[in-house]
Amino acid sequence: KAHKKTTTATATTARRISKNEDNNNDINDIGGDNTIWKFGQTNLHQELRPVVSSKLLEALIQNKHPEEAEEETAQQQSLLGNGDFIMSDWRKAWYTYANTDTNTDDTHTQCWIDEKTGYASYVLDDNDIQGSLPDDLIGTLYRNGAGKFGVNQQRVAHVLDADGLILQIHFTPPTSAASAANAAAAVSKRREIRVQSRFVETKGFLQELDTNRFTMRGTFGTGPMGDEPGKGLNEDPVKLPIWAKIKERAFRTEIKNTANTQIIAFGGKLLALFEAGLPYRLDPKTLQTVGEDEMEGLLVKGKQPIRMKGIPEKFTPDSFGGAAHTAHPKICSRTGNLVGWSWTQVGSDLEVIITEWSTDGFRKIGSSTTLLNGVSLAPHDVAISENYVMFKINALSMNTMDFISGLKGPAESLKMDGRAGVKAYLVPRPTSPLSSLASSSQHYPIEVKIPACFSIHFSHAYEDTKTGNFIAFFTGWPPNDSTDFLGAWGGFCPNFEKIPPTYLWR
Repeated sequence: KAHKKTTTATATTARRISKNEDNNNDINDIGGDNTIWKFGQTNLHQELRPVVSSKLLEALIQNKHPEEAEEETAQQQSLLGNGDFIMSDWRKAWYTYANTDTNTDDTHTQCWIDEKTGYASYVLDDNDIQGSLPDDLIGTLYRNGAGKFGVNQQRVAHVLDADGLILQIHFTPPTSAASAANAAAAVSKRREIRVQSRFVETKGFLQELDTNRFTMRGTFGTGPMGDEPGKGLNEDPVKLPIWAKIKERAFRTEIKNTANTQIIAFGGKLLALFEAGLPYRLDPKTLQTVGEDEMEGLLVKGKQPIRMKGIPEKFTPDSFGGAAHTAHPKICSRTGNLVGWSWTQVGSDLEVIITEWSTDGFRKIGSSTTLLNGVSLAPHDVAISENYVMFKINALSMNTMDFISGLKGPAESLKMDGRAGVKAYLVPRPTSPLSSLASSSQHYPIEVKIPACFSIHFSHAYEDTKTGNFIAFFTGWPPNDSTDFLGAWGGFCPNFEKIPPTYLWR
C-alpha cells in the first residue's frame, strides 16, 4: 500500500499579495497601500506567512539581495538563508555558468571561467570555510547538473535542456605542523579544497559551438530557432510562433544528449549520464570529455532506442535499433555492484536489459533481458533490493504528432493522468538465484497494481523477511488533476508556486 508522508525540506519565494485579491487589485503595485508581502504556501507551511524581517521586506520592495543586520533580532535574522528567496535571487541561481562581477581580487577566491568550455580551477583554504571539516573527509566529489543555458543569446526553453556542467571537488588530507616554528602557517592552511569544472562536450554541444545556434531538439522543448534573435542567456527564452516551430523542427526526431542528469565514478570510469542516450566518459582528473561509452558492447553509437515490431530489419530506418542507458543506476549496498539498465522501445512494449558491474575494472558480471508488455515509456528511476529490480510505471501517455510536427519536445508531449492507478514490475536481478527461474517461468516479471501516485526518485528498497513484501521508498506527488508534466519547471526557471508539493511515499 502507498502512504504519503510530508518531507522536512522546503523552498519558497516571497510574493506580492493584494489586500483584497477578490477585487482584482494590482498585485504588482510595489509599496502601494493596497499591497502587502507574504511568503507563499509550502508543504510545511500551508498558510501565507508575513515577512517579519525589516531588511528582507526592504529587499523585496526594492528587488535586491537581502542583507542581514546586527540590529535585527535573532528571530528576524533566522528568516534569511533558510529556503526563502526573493525572485531576483532565485533567478540568479539559474544563470548560465560564466564569469560574473562578483569575483574579487582576493587570491583565494578569484576565479576565471572559460565560457566556451566551462573550465575553471581554484583552491579554497580555511579562510573560505565556515565551520570545520571532519579530518577523515578526504577524496573527490563529482557533481553534475544543468550549467550552460543556451547559445548565441538564445536561452534554452527549459532548464533541463541545458548542457551538463561537471564540478570536481577534491578534499585533501589535513596538513600538520612539522615544528613549532611553522605551526601557525600549518594551521592557516590546514585544509585545502581544490575545485575544477568543465562542460560535457557532447555531440550537440560541439555542433552548437561550431554553428553558434541550436542544431538539435531538446527533451523539454528547446530546438532550432531559425533567424529568430535571442534576448540573452540570462533572460526569458524566446517563444517561436507555431508556423516557425513546424518549419524548423518538424520530422527532426534526434534528441540532443545533454549529459546533464547524473554522474558516477565507478570501476575506474567517470560517466556523465542522460535519460535517453549513451553515457559520456570523462577523464576523472581533467574532466575533459573522452566520448560516448558503449558500456562494453551493451550499447551502440548513432542508434536511437527504437525497434519496430514485426517489420523486417531491412525496412527499418538505419538510425533505429539502438538502446539508451538509464541516468540513475544503483549501487548495491550489500555487494558493491553497480546495477544499471538499458532500454529499447519495441512497438508498445519496453525491452529492458539489466546489467550488473563489478568495481574490478567495470567488469560485467551478469545481464538479463525482460519485456515489459504495454509499457510505452521508460521510467525515470528504479529501486533495487537483494533479489529484485522494481520498475514503477507512472500514468503518462505521449501525443506523438505534437512531437513529430515540431510543436513540442518529447517531454512536453507527455500527458499525465494524476488520478489513474499505476503499475510496478518486479524483475529478478541477474546475479540473484531467482534469475535462472525467471527465464523459464511465466511468473516473471511480477506485475503489481498501485493506487494513483507519481514517483520521481527512489531512495532505497528492501525485502521484508517477515512478510515477504518488497518495500520501497520514493519521492512523488499524490493524486492530482494536473496534466502538465514538469511544465512548471519550464520558462526561465522552476516556479514553486505551480509545482505540486512533493511527498515521501512508502
